[in-house]
Amino acid sequence: MLTVPLYLIGLVAVGIPIAIHLLQLRRYKKVYFSNVDMLEELQSENRKQNNLRKLLILLARILTIVFLVLAFCQPVIPNKNSQLRAGGTVVSVYVDNSYSMESGGMEGSLIESAKKKAREIVEAYKPDVHFQLLTNDAQGAQFRWLSRDEFLSSIEELEVSAVSVPISSIALRQNEFLHSATAANRHAYLISDFQQTTADIHNYPTDSLILTTFIPLGGTEVANLFIDSLAFNSPAFFRGATVYVEVWVTNNGDKEVENLPLRLFVGDKQRALTAVNVGAHKRAKAVMSFSIEEEGVVQGYVETSDYPITFDDKLFFSLAVMHRVPMLAISGGGENPYLQKLFQDDSLVDYSQVSVSQVDYAHLTDNQFIILDELHSISSGMAHTLQEFVADGGSLLIVPGENVEVTSYNQFLAALQMPQLGSWVERQTRAEEVQLVAELYQGVFQGQNKEMELPTAMGYYRLNLSASTVAQSLIRLLDGSEFLTVTPVGSGRCYLLSTPLRKEHTDFVQQALFVPTLYNMALYSTPLQQPYYLLTGTEPIPLTGSYDAERVAHLLNGDGSVDVIPDIRRMGAVQCMVPHGEVTVAGNYQLVDKGTAIEGLSFNYSRQESDLAFYDRSEVKKLIADAHLDHCSVVPSAQKSMTDYIRQRSQGTPLWRWCLLLALLAILAEILLIRIPQKR
Repeated sequence: MLTVPLYLIGLVAVGIPIAIHLLQLRRYKKVYFSNVDMLEELQSENRKQNNLRKLLILLARILTIVFLVLAFCQPVIPNKNSQLRAGGTVVSVYVDNSYSMESGGMEGSLIESAKKKAREIVEAYKPDVHFQLLTNDAQGAQFRWLSRDEFLSSIEELEVSAVSVPISSIALRQNEFLHSATAANRHAYLISDFQQTTADIHNYPTDSLILTTFIPLGGTEVANLFIDSLAFNSPAFFRGATVYVEVWVTNNGDKEVENLPLRLFVGDKQRALTAVNVGAHKRAKAVMSFSIEEEGVVQGYVETSDYPITFDDKLFFSLAVMHRVPMLAISGGGENPYLQKLFQDDSLVDYSQVSVSQVDYAHLTDNQFIILDELHSISSGMAHTLQEFVADGGSLLIVPGENVEVTSYNQFLAALQMPQLGSWVERQTRAEEVQLVAELYQGVFQGQNKEMELPTAMGYYRLNLSASTVAQSLIRLLDGSEFLTVTPVGSGRCYLLSTPLRKEHTDFVQQALFVPTLYNMALYSTPLQQPYYLLTGTEPIPLTGSYDAERVAHLLNGDGSVDVIPDIRRMGAVQCMVPHGEVTVAGNYQLVDKGTAIEGLSFNYSRQESDLAFYDRSEVKKLIADAHLDHCSVVPSAQKSMTDYIRQRSQGTPLWRWCLLLALLAILAEILLIRIPQKR
């Protein structure tokens, strides 16, 4: 089959060598000599040989022209399995531009190889076909159809990005956009190194209407050391406190690394230096510390040195350093001396106490930690205010007295899905265990201490846990009943003690465990701080500051080169910043309102790109088969031209190269025939 039969008109040129041949024919003249019998026989033989030689030269010239014309007509052997249908074609090309594509490839880097493959794909289609170029950024401008020239121009501008997206998510966007076209043929191409952390082919969507082609570029696995995460030892931070930073380092190489340096910077100053040993394919933890010297926003980073992958050698963080935690104790039977002694003169807690008859409901939510100490009953007005207080992120400790109005308590507790107060038990028993792994006791104890003194209760309420409660036990008594529980409610926490904080009811107030338990309740009442976020994150980021919707806040980096107006919305009782991919560079940022930095936010690159393990062509093919993706295929080789592969798949086996080769052979035959001496 001829792809461009119009070029057959070029066969008219066959007449040129025929005309030349006819013009070169010469008549032989007879010259009479004596005794020429032998010469006549020789002359007749030479004449036949020369005529045959000229005919062969003519044939070689004719074949040269014929094969050249056929080469321009692009003959093909039709592909019986071609899936092309009448009705036009649209093509979507995904080019993986994540950081892992910077590693070595055929064209110097995998991203350059990907660009070359994309150009070859476009060249395989007719000029009237529409194209889409899709990358990990998936920006709005990428969801429009491009001409061939526009596509090639976009390819030249393509650069690597910090965004890392699962391949299944890319496919969903790609398929949705292809279905928006009315063309009968929809083709999708995915050019990637198929990094194992993002190539979730088992989740790839099945769509038989889209012909999908995977193009693995053969990424090279590289040993990489990177800082994968960090955490702090405290839920709240105050001036003068010592902060301990747990830094986790991962080595995905085959060799152990000893004395890997880690440097901690706060602001512009290096505050700590340590070294860590990391085994092959292992994680290791290093603990670093620094002292907080000021209140407000504190930002820094931890870094190491590793080549050739460097984007994951630094991890940024932000802290909000508070002045004091506002706390209120509402007393029903006079001020509790144990609470007063613990919190009255503490530099980190702003402690105040009022009787239940003096509560100012308008300013009740100005506190972060509230204790209901032996109230006889809980009024509906107080219950409603406290429910909103806890839902907005506050912490509440309920300490019932011996003779309380159980009905009002249980109505309030039921609204918060907390355990209910049962009967009062006048019996001495001691605690059986303390849940040291609970968040409240993190960093307090070094493992289970068998010699630790546990509290004793001389009188307590039996707490009834219904199926609807999500309470967690913190301290449990020997008879199986609860001594202290915690229930998450909205963004806050509700603690329930089964006995009054009086020495005649429990010795808990005289034990060492009393101090960290109550003190951590106060500290954990502060909004839980996230030290950093990922640039790829899409979840709303809760803000601790308050922003006026009528004013415009700005998100700025340290040197002011990035100035973004973020999308700040109120979601329930909390203001959140909704990320839309505006921030693309890792670093420390500050939310500025009227020129004042109210809050610090840190963004880091996703560590998905740090594990440089890839699927090769055979593995991708197996994953496709296991997922039963019958509409998907894998190119036979990354070295093969995509232009030839696509044309062969859609049109058939091209023969134009064979035509050119035969034309060259015909020219060679002509040259050899001409060089043969002519006999006379």
